[in-house]
Amino acid sequence: MAKFDFRLQVLLNVKRQLEKSVKNELGIAIRELERQKAILKEIQLDIASQENEYRKDGARKIRVSKLRQRLEYLKAMYEKEDLQQQRVNEEIRNVDKIRARLIEIMKEKKLLEKLREKEFDRFRKEQDRIERVQVDELAGYAKYANEETENIMS
Repeated sequence: MAKFDFRLQVLLNVKRQLEKSVKNELGIAIRELERQKAILKEIQLDIASQENEYRKDGARKIRVSKLRQRLEYLKAMYEKEDLQQQRVNEEIRNVDKIRARLIEIMKEKKLLEKLREKEFDRFRKEQDRIERVQVDELAGYAKYANEETENIMS
């Protein structure tokens, strides 16, 4: 039996390898996004704690300079929170971009796999047809040989 040879096998292999690579890249990007979200959460918890302390200090008799100092710290933390939120948004866009690339690669790979499957089905049908023709030829030859043998014996 002949060997099946898919003419786009190299491209299919490249797509499979590229898919693995982009999946790894997506995993790394998702881990980075989660890390940036955790940093943002820590900043937000610190802000909440500082706001709580600021309220407590405001209710107590404390120097205005200390309240002003805590207020300045809170402003700095709000700015840090904004910057961190921007980083998180950037990581979200990065993950979305990589995910879109992965989806496109997976579609291309799936298309090539379906094409390979169709070509393999055609190949198998052609091989079956060739095999039937050979069997028919052998059966015809065997019948002819059997008739010749009977003619010689009679």
